[in-house]
Amino acid sequence: MSENSIDIALVQETYLKPDRPKACSIAGYVQLRTDRTYSSKGGTALYYRRSLHCGSINIPPLINMEATGYRLAMTGHSTLVIVSVYLLSPKGLLRRDLRALFALADAIILFGDFNKNIRWGCPSNNYNGIKLDELEDRLDFEIIAPSTSTCFPMSSHIDPRR
Repeated sequence: MSENSIDIALVQETYLKPDRPKACSIAGYVQLRTDRTYSSKGGTALYYRRSLHCGSINIPPLINMEATGYRLAMTGHSTLVIVSVYLLSPKGLLRRDLRALFALADAIILFGDFNKNIRWGCPSNNYNGIKLDELEDRLDFEIIAPSTSTCFPMSSHIDPRR
């Protein structure tokens, strides 16, 4: 990450577990994570360069989301809260979960897997993607997404020569 000048990385579906607290550590970065303890898969994490002025925050209890967050202090600007979010599929997107996260700060950015919507580069829509799109105006937030899909199925990483 440092070779590519990455200051912050946010990860969803880490599959990390509490019995391996040092797993996936990266030299020069602070790792914050929320491991799923009740079943396999899931979990969120974030990494930030040690030189940044950051501090972890307590995420309120969420019903259908997993999240890990921190506060980033910037000279000349207000503090920004950044949160890595994973919406458990097939659980429904709850307005209550979003409101709890938005209540963490005046300036907050949620990064994560909120499921599928063609508006943010997915090949199809699903219930949660449609609902998030509808809540954008009601809860007064903005969705910013890449123009191409960020979903890379495990099968796409298999070397066909093997």
